[in-house]
Amino acid sequence: MNTPCWTMPRRILLILAVAALLTGGYWLLQEVGPPTVRAGTSLGGPLPGLTPFELKLFDKGAATFDHIWTRRQGLGPAYLEPACNICHSTPVSGGNSTIQVTFFGTLNSDGSFNSLLNEGGEVLQQVLQFPPPCNLGGNEVLPPDATIVASHQSPQTFGMGLIDNIPDASILANAIDKGMEVHGVANIVLDENGNQRVGHFGYKAQLADLLQTTAIDLQSFIGITNPISPTEDRPNGKVIPPGCRTVREPNDDGTRMIEDFHFQVYLAPNAPGVGNANGQALFTSIGCALCHLPTYTTASSVIIPVVWQGRSIESKALENQPVNLYSDLLLHDMGGVLADGLVEGLATGSDFRTTPLWGLSTRLASGDGILHDGRAKDVAAAIAAHGGEAATVVGNFNALSPQDQADLIAFVSSL
Repeated sequence: MNTPCWTMPRRILLILAVAALLTGGYWLLQEVGPPTVRAGTSLGGPLPGLTPFELKLFDKGAATFDHIWTRRQGLGPAYLEPACNICHSTPVSGGNSTIQVTFFGTLNSDGSFNSLLNEGGEVLQQVLQFPPPCNLGGNEVLPPDATIVASHQSPQTFGMGLIDNIPDASILANAIDKGMEVHGVANIVLDENGNQRVGHFGYKAQLADLLQTTAIDLQSFIGITNPISPTEDRPNGKVIPPGCRTVREPNDDGTRMIEDFHFQVYLAPNAPGVGNANGQALFTSIGCALCHLPTYTTASSVIIPVVWQGRSIESKALENQPVNLYSDLLLHDMGGVLADGLVEGLATGSDFRTTPLWGLSTRLASGDGILHDGRAKDVAAAIAAHGGEAATVVGNFNALSPQDQADLIAFVSSL
């Protein structure tokens, strides 16, 4: 029996409709299905409680974080390294390394800071990569009028999604006089949308949020321009000739930027060690916890972008979560010994955001060094370098018995 010709299109439409429903249902389940049982118990793993769809975002983001960029994809022309995980690699992807980033600038006649943008500042991007014959004079060098030069160590990215979702109001609530000469200040900066926010990231709390941090790092350190940071830096201050550009600008339309963000926003912090009970009590009693605040709590509602300027999802795994970072995320004057001279917003040359102590045990184990420039190889040396607002607390530490000092160091080293 022959099939009537008028029934064939209807069958095809029915098959297509069923396929569409199944596909849509599959992705819906991926987004709103029950939390995964996969927990972030191993370093470099995802946060516990992610949905299957969020795990897919994390895994895709991890591949982008590890991706080695090429010139055809927009690498450079001025850059430090061709992949995120080169600077953030120890002991696993997302960690730290011995790679130092050099920042430079000078002071204007009125005492204000000049980042020397017209001379390639403020980041020294030591690698220049141009196709022949576009040679702009070799690798980037420090300009002779750079009177301020500072090295910063690559930070860890563990737990940054939790830090990102600490409400501004919670940080501002700690910007008070806490006694023992401690009085932190929030660095108020502009986010990627031009809104004033409390700085969460950067050694000077100069970056508002994780998406902005991701975008600026892609552009500054790898040379991948993107919708948030769309302009190439001028190598040695020289204008890049139009014929020397190998790919469109911005190099990334926001896709890779968001993927990179997904890895970091869902990356779990390390699990702290056993610690030392006496040391933990002393950490609070002598004043360390005034700056290295043990914990915050994330916001009650967290929305994560899935695509740039497009679809977003709610993340239950990031809502109302404890953030045991041991930092108030505020600026504190650390004195002349640690001062790097760099000025970022409200941060002076001796001001630094309180460095989170979670993950310190992995940095100590790697031997990469601690403090902003890696100069200290152990906790005792780091404490000794603290000055400014920390002077009274350091004095309290020095007055402890040798055993109590050892206990406190043991506790901090376990974080």
